[in-house]
Amino acid sequence: MSGLVWGTVIVVPWLLVWLQNKMAGAKFVIDIAAYAALVLFSGIAGITVGEILVNNTVFMTSVHKVFLNPVFLVSGGWLGLYALQRLIVEGIFSGRIKKR
Repeated sequence: MSGLVWGTVIVVPWLLVWLQNKMAGAKFVIDIAAYAALVLFSGIAGITVGEILVNNTVFMTSVHKVFLNPVFLVSGGWLGLYALQRLIVEGIFSGRIKKR
């Protein structure tokens, strides 16, 4: 399982960089997906924290129940991959990649 995670973390950001340079609308779609993921991730985290504070149930099981939400996990995973892709574009290849 850890090999799959490491492989995904290494390969997918580079695939996204390649894709945005080969397809005209790919960057727009990737950015919109990141925006949607950030809205979902933040909303779920905020709602969960709010529920915990209102219900005064600040226990380990209450705090960590957010990790049982698949939307939270998928959106957080996408944000991690997107952040790595942006670091590659803006850091490693800064000024060398066509911006669309």
